[in-house]
Order: sequence, then C-alpha cells, then structure tokens
Amino acid sequence: MTHSIEVIIPSYKSKMLVSHLIQSMEIHKPKNLTLKYHVVENSDETFYKDDILALSDKVEWYNNPSADTGEDASNNKGSWANCSAIEFVMDKVQSDYTFLCHNDCIVTSEEFFTDSLLKIEEGNYIVGTCLFPNKVAAIHVAGLFVKTEILKKVGVKPQFDKNMDVGDVLTVYCRDENLKTFCFENTINNKQLVDLCDEPWKSLGIKTGTDRALNLKKNKVIYVHLGRGTMKMFGKYYKQGKVYYKDWYDLCSAIISD
Repeated sequence: MTHSIEVIIPSYKSKMLVSHLIQSMEIHKPKNLTLKYHVVENSDETFYKDDILALSDKVEWYNNPSADTGEDASNNKGSWANCSAIEFVMDKVQSDYTFLCHNDCIVTSEEFFTDSLLKIEEGNYIVGTCLFPNKVAAIHVAGLFVKTEILKKVGVKPQFDKNMDVGDVLTVYCRDENLKTFCFENTINNKQLVDLCDEPWKSLGIKTGTDRALNLKKNKVIYVHLGRGTMKMFGKYYKQGKVYYKDWYDLCSAIISD
C-alpha cells in the first residue's frame, strides 16, 4: 500500500536541527511512503531557507513572525510559538495523516515508519513516540502521527488551566470519543528500557534527558527527541548530565552519513 504523510516542523533559526531531521526522514522512509514537509520558521528570518528547500522537492517554507505574540505568550512563549506554527499551516495539509514533531528529533531506522504505518493500518487515530509526563499523560507533539481530520477539527491549543500543553487535546479528544491510539515504548516513560537500546543510544544512559522510542520488537531505537534543542543550540540551557548540541550534532551527522 502506498502512503502519503505531511510533516509539520516548527522552527526558530535552527538550520542544522531542521536539516538533520529532514535528512533522517528522507534516508529512512520506505519506498511506499511519500513525505511532504511544512517547515514553519517562527520569525522573519530566511538565512537558511534555500538550504532547507534543497533537501527535498517536497519541502515548503513558511515564515510566521507573529508566533511570539499569541495569548499568554509571555508566560508560555515556547508552547504558544509551537502551537502557532502548527496552526499556521495545518489547513494546508491534504494527506489523511499529519506528523507533528519538534525540530530537535531524528529518525534512526526505517522501522520507525514501517511500525508506525502498521499501527495506522490497524486503525489508530494517533501513533506517537512518548507520553508527556504530566497528569494528562497525552501523546506528545514531539513526535506523533494524527488523523488530519481530527487535527483540523480539534486543533492543538494548550489549555494550561486543565494541565494540557500543545497538542494534548488531540489525545484527550480521542479518549473521550473512544478512538484508538498507540504510543511506542520509550526511555522517558520507562527508564529501564535503556538496557534494550542499541548503540550509540544505550551508552547515553538513563539521565541524559533524550527520549528514545523503541521499535515494536523493543530491540532498536527508531526515533529520538533531544529536548530543549533550540535552547541548547543557543547555549541557553544547562543541566548536569544532559546531552548538548555538539554531541547531538555529532550523533545526527553519523546517522545521516551511514
């Protein structure tokens, strides 16, 4: 069966994060899958636009300079900017499923797509890579496939008074409507799964902050979310023991060059 999925990638002046993500998807996508990318730069910057457009003829670029001016932006700036980017382009999506993600992620195996497509074919309306560790425990927008008609109907706006961050409403809607969802097992929700990771992901250990999602067989890492990637890239985030931008850059470069 041939599949077409559209990917929404919010970004902020993050050339290499976006580049590594798209390259990893292009390298690992199966032959029966077409990906179209909507890259939303949450500023008026275009310094890396041509480089990103050159990665695939299926890349579309958008500037969204008003991303920081949404409601409650001063208190939850990152969340509202992420929400703004997704809602800026979601009406342009024509495929049955949309993949929502952060730009500091990377696909590490073709099994990410083949296992996800299997779960989509089984009738899941959301297929994601981790559950956000809050009271709602929603499937996190750092990496999730969602039925596009639900995305357009529900949107992704945070509801902080209900302890829901960007995109959590998608999972809540599916639960309320008894629609099937699936989440891969991962090292954020179960730190003991680090022992099942293949290298180099196992050697990162338990406390690095990286979310490593495993395949259905639970013997290989298929998708990784760095966490705080843009802040790390700009040198504005530091906690002892975490993976930082230089190491992330080296890990991603090695995967893409294999």
